[in-house]
Amino acid sequence: MDHLKRIAILADGEITPSTAKTVTGILRYRSDRVVAVVDRDNAGRDAGEVVTGGLGAGIPIVADIEAAMALQPDAVLLGTEPTGGILPPHWRPTVLEAIGRGLDVINGLHTMLAEDEEISAAAERSGATLWDVRREPKERYVVEFHEDGKPVFEIQTHRPGSRTVLTVGTDCGIGKMTTMLEIEKEALRRGLAPAFVATGQIGTMITGKGVSIDAIMVDYVAKIIEEEVVAAVEGSDLVLVEGQGALNHPRGSGGPLFLMHGSRADSLIMCHDLSRPAIKYLPDHPLPSLERAIEMHAEGASWVWPEGRCPIVGLSLITAGLSDERAREEIAAIEAATGLPATDVVRYGAEKLLDAILAGPTA
Repeated sequence: MDHLKRIAILADGEITPSTAKTVTGILRYRSDRVVAVVDRDNAGRDAGEVVTGGLGAGIPIVADIEAAMALQPDAVLLGTEPTGGILPPHWRPTVLEAIGRGLDVINGLHTMLAEDEEISAAAERSGATLWDVRREPKERYVVEFHEDGKPVFEIQTHRPGSRTVLTVGTDCGIGKMTTMLEIEKEALRRGLAPAFVATGQIGTMITGKGVSIDAIMVDYVAKIIEEEVVAAVEGSDLVLVEGQGALNHPRGSGGPLFLMHGSRADSLIMCHDLSRPAIKYLPDHPLPSLERAIEMHAEGASWVWPEGRCPIVGLSLITAGLSDERAREEIAAIEAATGLPATDVVRYGAEKLLDAILAGPTA
């Protein structure tokens, strides 16, 4: 994304009643690149009036690509994450129109636009670039062999004195990326030089680099994450790895295991939403208590390292919907019950969590 300075977010039907994670993430961390949001239902309004949390204040919402062109975008970003990650059929004409006008397309879906004959042909004609963020990194599926034909299998170690931190959580979409980006912001404020490792499509779009683990063949997920983290550790004493999924999620339990074991994190930050009683979209699957979630992740980490080698050092809580007084009371009660520092990083900042990380274990 580094070469793109003026982005229009395509968000038809994705702002209300609940804003898509992609729209929220881009407006929270890259609003300086956004010139318009395309959503016919809310055209004529300011994004800050409509988007969850008042994000995007000062950015106009327009009805279509033609209206967006008046603001001179150089790219369209697909602001949606539908079930299965498939391009919504009703978005195809809009994507083709954008390409026809020479706009690049930033695509975080599983649908590979570069492999779509109609869309790729349109891009070739107009000179538009298609960035499929979830492209499978087949070029990294490499195995070295010894002279005797046996594969080379080794686990890379981290530079002594460095710190690698991973976010985990009790559900998907529960603030793992946001927590790490807020910790990164706080670390930069203190004059540190953190490295954020994106492991999902939204984090990759925000930072312009990374790898989406759900696009990788499972045999290579831990290995590629290991490579990403080791490279980051070589240039930074503080590496912040974006978490994915949840150990207790019936469809998302693999992500945190691959990331815990591939990143070889020194410590974990647990993310939890105080208003969410059950897994999102699965009301019959209640979330574990924080105490139980801490036990689960300590156990999972111990499957690779000695028990206690990779502790949870802090809690990142979502307190949206609670008054300031009630939120602070809940945070204080959770700190007393767990013995861990806790905060809502969006409302109160990430100072506590960074302090806990810096006081925690190193490689």
